[in-house]
Parts: sequence; C-alpha cells; structure tokens
Amino acid sequence: MIPPEQMPAVVIGGGVIGSAAAYYLAQAGIKPIVLERDPMPAQASVRNAGGVRAQCRSRVERLLAMRSIDLWAKFTADTGDDLEYHRGGNLRLALKESGLKTFAAEAVEEAADGLHTEIWDRGDLRRRAPYLSPRFAGAKYCASDGHANPILATWAMTRAAARAGAVMWWGARAEGIETRGRRVVGVRGSADGAPFRIATPLVIHAAGPWTSKLAADLGPQLPLTPARNAILVTQAAAPLFGTFVSSHELGVYMRQARAGQVHIGGVSNVLGTFDQEVTTGEITSLARACEVIPELGGMNVLRVWSGTLDMTPDHLPIIGRPAGIDGYIVAAGFSGHGFCLSPAVGRTLCDLACESAPGLDISTLSPDRFSTGGGTA
Repeated sequence: MIPPEQMPAVVIGGGVIGSAAAYYLAQAGIKPIVLERDPMPAQASVRNAGGVRAQCRSRVERLLAMRSIDLWAKFTADTGDDLEYHRGGNLRLALKESGLKTFAAEAVEEAADGLHTEIWDRGDLRRRAPYLSPRFAGAKYCASDGHANPILATWAMTRAAARAGAVMWWGARAEGIETRGRRVVGVRGSADGAPFRIATPLVIHAAGPWTSKLAADLGPQLPLTPARNAILVTQAAAPLFGTFVSSHELGVYMRQARAGQVHIGGVSNVLGTFDQEVTTGEITSLARACEVIPELGGMNVLRVWSGTLDMTPDHLPIIGRPAGIDGYIVAAGFSGHGFCLSPAVGRTLCDLACESAPGLDISTLSPDRFSTGGGTA
C-alpha cells in the first residue's frame, strides 16, 4: 500500500476498539486511516470469551455496557453480519448466602440505571439451570446480557469501517506521534520495512498494552500492565446451556458457542508479561469449570489460546484527551472488558473527535486521573 501523505484522522490499533472508532468516525464524515501492526486483528479483541454484559460492573462501565448492548444489536441489523450474537443472559453464581446479599445490593444500584436483574435462590437454579452443580446457593441473572463470537464480531467491525470509508492498513506499525506546540501534526511508522509519515491533526490511540510506550513520548504516563488471559475450548457437544455463566469464587467463566464448543476462561490473569504461551497450571485451573457444570468433565479439550490484556490499577479503562495535547485521544486499559464495551467506546471516541458532548459522562475514566490522584497508580 502507498501511504497517504495526509489524513483527517489516524487510528493506532486495528482491534475491535480502534475499528469501532473508525466505523463511527467514518459515518460522521471523518474518514480515518487505521494502522495495525499485525496482518489482521490478532490480539485480545479476537482472543476472549465474547461476553457481552452490563451487570456486575462499576457504574460508568455499566452505562457504557448498556449502551453497547443496544449498539451491538443495531450494528448487527445495520450490517447484516452474523456475529453469533445471542442475548441468552448472564448468570453470576454465588456459593454462599452472603454472596446473594452482595448481589441483591448490586441489583438495587443497577435498577436505578434501568438495568433489570433477578436474584435466584437454590431452588430457582435447580429449576431454571439444572445443568449446574447443586453446590451453589444462588445467582444473579441478567436477561439482556449475552455473548458473541469475538472473531466474527471484530472482523465485521473492520469491514464495516472500511465500507463506511475508513482505510484499514494491516502490517503498518506506528512508531511515533509528532507534535508541534503541543498539538498533534502527524504519525511516523513503518510497513514492509519502509518508513512512512502521515500528516494528521487527530490521533486516536487504541493499541492495548502497547499504547503506553508511544503515549509516554508525548508526556502522559499511562499505567498499563500487560496480562495473559487464557481461554480453553472443548469439543463440540449438544446444546447444554445458552447463558454466559461465571463463578468469581471458583475463578472461571464460560459460554457455549453456536457450534457446540464450550469456551472457558479464568478470572485470574498472569500479570506483567507479553508472553502468550499458556502453562499447564493455567490449563489445570480452568478445569474448575467442571465444578460449575459437572457434565463438562466428560468433554475433551480441543485447544487453548491466550491474549494480552491491558490492565490498569483501578481496573477501569482510560478514555479521553490527556491534558495539554490537542488532537490526541486515548482508549486503552480495558482490563479484559473491551470487547463488550467497544461499540459504545467507539461512539464516544467519535463524539470526542467531533468535539461533541459524549452521550455518557466519562470524566472518571480520564487519562489524567492517575497523575491527579483520581486513580491508584
């Protein structure tokens, strides 16, 4: 590809967040170029379990997730793409009665924002989810939550962005963001061994845990820690459960794909590494899924993969404009929650780029919160 000399916007990172930003920007008339160092979306955007949930989140993430759930449905209808998006609900399990009390308090807060959830006791679980182990005291259920295929969804977002007018440049590595007088003026990089420079007044930086390096050259110190998160996939089986199921106490979550395979992930991540080689210990820990759904114990494991997450100290994303740099917007640090939130985040990034008021108050997600005491560095 011959790089353009100038673009109205450059998006660094071609995962689901960057592609969503490009999609909404292009729809708004700002046709960006997306720079992705890999030959295709290959990082956490396509290496996750595909959960789409609003319950059991901080308030700002809950509101973003609720908006995303609406946008995922609209995106599917508008594009006609099959994302294997299924609103089958999300079931959060509790081993003890004390866990149900915590769930009940959360449900009150969620209801105040218009999110409906249900508290299930042991009898409800037996009637409505007989596939579960009888050891659980109950659960919190959200019917509007669900799951999708992250590979199909991410590719659909990149195609939609391209159809809307964005330029997707695979294999293009951003290596520097140029400023003049604290204003963004361009991006430097390389592709196929050749350097390039693109003049632009606007950069949206959505490169996961790799975001912090280029950001530091501009001044902002973003406390992003890489973390490995593994997903185990079983053989295909007859339909067993349609909800997204998780147990924080046992450290596992899972969904059954349309083709029948069960995707199992763990809530504990290996921090501080970009290495994606999964250890035997990680695989063994995922076997705890059998303690949630006993029938999984008879299934063979087909494969296991991992992705690199970008964790923040407060486990909340970093979204917004760092102080003192015009034309630079950051979207990183999603701490394993980015896939679900991507449509709403993409829409919000578009609002920021167009200097429109975002539909949601994201001030608590400011990139400056760690330097001003708003977060925990």
